[in-house]
Amino acid sequence: MPEIISLEPEFYPIERLLIAGPAADVVPMADHARQAGHSPTLLLSNQEATEIKTSYPVLDAEEPVSDEEFVVAVELHCVDLQAKAEMLYALEDILGESVPILSLTMAISTSELGRELLMPERLVGVSMLPPFADCSLAEIMPSLATDKITIRTAERFFESLNLKTERVADSPGGVLVRTVCCLINEAAFALQDRIATAEEIDKAMLLGVNYPAGPLAWGDKIGLDKVVAVMDGLFAEFKEERYRATPLLRRLVRAGIGFHERT
Repeated sequence: MPEIISLEPEFYPIERLLIAGPAADVVPMADHARQAGHSPTLLLSNQEATEIKTSYPVLDAEEPVSDEEFVVAVELHCVDLQAKAEMLYALEDILGESVPILSLTMAISTSELGRELLMPERLVGVSMLPPFADCSLAEIMPSLATDKITIRTAERFFESLNLKTERVADSPGGVLVRTVCCLINEAAFALQDRIATAEEIDKAMLLGVNYPAGPLAWGDKIGLDKVVAVMDGLFAEFKEERYRATPLLRRLVRAGIGFHERT
């Protein structure tokens, strides 16, 4: 009989897990991973690597690393796509050629990210609804180039964190994040047009459709900068007006305040 080749990676729990991105998102993901029995190391920008106080091992993006040191990498940039690209280039430099890269694709597609990589087959997109400490679902978004082992690695990793996983088509934000951010954006248009106050809009949706949170309060919890990033990613992908972020959202992001902090 021919030998049966398993696609199941044999490294769980992961003793050499690398989690890269902004510290505000990397640390909650590392906490999830440590609770699941994995051993995460953080890869941060030079400034954050210098400033952060944490019990996790920390590297900066310019620190030399053995290409055999890690077996899985998770990359979590969302808002700053230039920083995301630079981090992915750094990961290609420091990781062994077979190491899967699980990259957050809330604001860009996996295919678009993979265009500039030397080995797009080891890249798979993941969409999760922030804040990551509270999320319960990871949508796995492979490109046409993504290797089957990389896809299965992503599923097994997020399942080990007690998250449900679903494979969805390659598109910015997947299904859940796209839907929620579009809802927040539409509620922001209603607020901008003075149809109702933020409190009234949230109350209408809580009572009318039994959402777990009003859309504007939901946006504040997710982070309005992330909502704008998702809308910009959808608009860049589809060029449809329904995905254009409302000017109110952009003004609030520039001011650093949420919907319910407006006076």
